[in-house]
Amino acid sequence: MIIGSGPPLRVADLPSPPTGWLEIARIVGPSVIVLGMGIGAGEWLLAPAAAVKYGTSILWIATIAIIIQTLAFIEAVRYTMYTGEPLTTGIMRLKPGPLFWGPLLLLMLVLSLGWPVWAFGAATAIVSAYLGRLSGPGDADMVVAVGFILAMIVIVVLAFGGIVVRVLEIAEWIMMFLVLATLVVLVAIIVPAERLLDIVRGFVSFGSLPNVDILEAAILLGAVAGYAGAGSFANTVLSSYYRDKGFAMGRYSGAITTIVGGASITLSSSGAVFPVTEENIRKWRGWMKVAILDIVGIFTLGSFLGILLPVALAVTLIPQGTDISGWAAAAYQAGELRKLMGFAGWAIILVLGFWILYSTQMGLMELVARTATDILWAMSSRLRELTRGDVRLIYYPILAFMVLWVTLSFILLYKFKVNPVLAAALVANMSNIVYPVTVLANLYLNNRYLPKEVRPSPLITVTLALGCIFWLTFFVLFLRSLIG
Repeated sequence: MIIGSGPPLRVADLPSPPTGWLEIARIVGPSVIVLGMGIGAGEWLLAPAAAVKYGTSILWIATIAIIIQTLAFIEAVRYTMYTGEPLTTGIMRLKPGPLFWGPLLLLMLVLSLGWPVWAFGAATAIVSAYLGRLSGPGDADMVVAVGFILAMIVIVVLAFGGIVVRVLEIAEWIMMFLVLATLVVLVAIIVPAERLLDIVRGFVSFGSLPNVDILEAAILLGAVAGYAGAGSFANTVLSSYYRDKGFAMGRYSGAITTIVGGASITLSSSGAVFPVTEENIRKWRGWMKVAILDIVGIFTLGSFLGILLPVALAVTLIPQGTDISGWAAAAYQAGELRKLMGFAGWAIILVLGFWILYSTQMGLMELVARTATDILWAMSSRLRELTRGDVRLIYYPILAFMVLWVTLSFILLYKFKVNPVLAAALVANMSNIVYPVTVLANLYLNNRYLPKEVRPSPLITVTLALGCIFWLTFFVLFLRSLIG
């Protein structure tokens, strides 16, 4: 079987999907990692900041972003479940070839996700706890230093954490349960029902924009469009997790493990496809049901809840129109909550803010390392020969490069005194160019090379094409605002 350029794919029968609830529970979970990244990136920080400053009627932007991301995830894993390859490998099969797509994807990866801004934000919680007050511009040096240490710890965890996907899944499941449970309790205690209903209306107030110069609001609104739900390359990394967990044809492809504590598993340079038979199509439908349960049941529903709760807390505690960007990114609600609940309220927000942002940084750094590994592995047969088929020998140098990149990043943050919220918003806007590139390439792959029995419906194809216009619109506004 040939898909574009690159090595041919093997042919094998599709493995049987899990059937019982215990089997399904054992394999679902990749979406929870992506959701954990999104809650830390867009939901806890950027969406509340935008809603407090411009009103909850702008939340329709998040609604569209989450819906089209859901469809993008389904198409990414559709390709992976049919071929056993992550989406990045599929993209590099397209013309003009891997020597074009590989460097382009690596560049976009570093610029959109490589910055350690979430460790930078998490540091504000530690510094605020140490000072006994919200950190501010005068504490910038301390925040930068603590953020640098936190980012380095993440790299150590990724190198010594055993099977990476399993470690992240456990961490994100724990975070998800504790964070959402705590937020539900806080919202139930503090937020009036009328305010909650007004926020829900904001999710369907399509087309509503703040009564300000749109270019003035472009950076923050574009950040919501890019990071509501999850950030850039989330679709490609989700497909990689599906490969690693052995979804459908991914069972024939191996997995990426860490250097210390990870078994040496051969990662195939190409995937395998199944012949179109009645039995295989029956199995395919079963796998698609499991994938939709994982994506919609965890990511989609969790994303809406993950935005609703932090926004409800923020707009109730903080006066409308307040600019909450600055040097207290992880704890901007803590001061107000301390007035209502005393030290307990202060401590709860500091712990929540730290863990949400820090677990996000861990997930995103692993996403960068994993995606870069997949890109290099598919891009160069010479590299596969030099490593003798051991993908860890690519993953480990990438982590070493990240040490240098994180060091340079914090030097720049220190030199230009960029605050954590602004840094996060700038990075988030890059998603609005990355998503169109990867999604359009994914649509071409699925509609051109997949058998008609497993291709996406025309409705999904058209919806995602319109979604790319949505993202590109915000990216153009973002560029115009920077020029202005």
